[in-house]
Amino acid sequence: MQTGVGTYKNKRRWHISTLPNLIFTLLICFACWYIGYEYWIGFPVRSDSGASLLWYAVCGFLTDKDYTYIAGFTLLFLAAALLQRFNFRFVIFQGKTMLPFLLFFLLNSVNPDFFPVRPVSVAIFPFMFAMFGLFGAYQNPVTTGRMFNMMFNLCVGSLIWPYLLWFIPVFWIGMYQFRILNIRMFSASLLGLFTGFWFVLGWCVWKHDFAVFINIVQCLSDIHIVFAGKSWLTEWIKPLCYFFFMLVLLFHILSQESESSIRTRHFLSFLFTLGLYAFALSLFYAFTFVDFECVCYLSASLIASYSFSGKSGIVSFLLYCLIITVLIVFLFIRLWNIL
Repeated sequence: MQTGVGTYKNKRRWHISTLPNLIFTLLICFACWYIGYEYWIGFPVRSDSGASLLWYAVCGFLTDKDYTYIAGFTLLFLAAALLQRFNFRFVIFQGKTMLPFLLFFLLNSVNPDFFPVRPVSVAIFPFMFAMFGLFGAYQNPVTTGRMFNMMFNLCVGSLIWPYLLWFIPVFWIGMYQFRILNIRMFSASLLGLFTGFWFVLGWCVWKHDFAVFINIVQCLSDIHIVFAGKSWLTEWIKPLCYFFFMLVLLFHILSQESESSIRTRHFLSFLFTLGLYAFALSLFYAFTFVDFECVCYLSASLIASYSFSGKSGIVSFLLYCLIITVLIVFLFIRLWNIL
């Protein structure tokens, strides 16, 4: 009996979800934001060449440093909380753990290019609402309202970050993976997309100004390869590490495929497709690369949480510590180049 108790305590000692580890991860996140605040990283907020007209207008209000950093931190915190709620709602993995929240919060907090606020900081919310609609319609090919809302949310998000429109095909792929792709559901998704832009068109006609549509086309066509003219250490290594990390997670999950339900495998398959699709898109838009990274981190956080959930032992704990160490190293490399 004592041996069993001792074994349980030893497992809990090396479990990633223990309270000390969670507090330590949160402290790292707060420290990163404090460093960004002290050194004015990313402030004043500037509009990139591929920014939408709505984001230009938003930047006009972000003139106060304190307000801007509080707004950016709050948006990231709420996005991480919504991701945590997403896992509770669809039970991608069992167990009460805050890993999706922590990993998403951590991955973005150690990225100084994300500070203090980016277009995706706002656009990530309609994007996640679209994911709620897609996952909620799993193997239910009559819930046309969810498909309508899914595309309508993507349309709304594209007004602040036009590149969300590139994710429409991956949501159609998700409909196919979830066995809900038929003429009725596909038509509902198109109707949701057209309805959103119909309201925008009405506004443009009323204002006699079609600059919104022109700006969206210009953003999507403004392609700049990320790796062109960049140094290996500062620009190449992080995307390649992300790609390698996703491959490791894929191999780990495939090796334990028999332990997962069909529903979970379908969910994970879509998340892998989303992460790799966002990574591929990011390579073509250098000016908004960090925004695509946020979408990559969204899928990576859920997949990594699935891999770590229920796992205890020194190997899993050391792997988690290695991930945090690598992220901190990347942070100092970026700070060295920025400062």
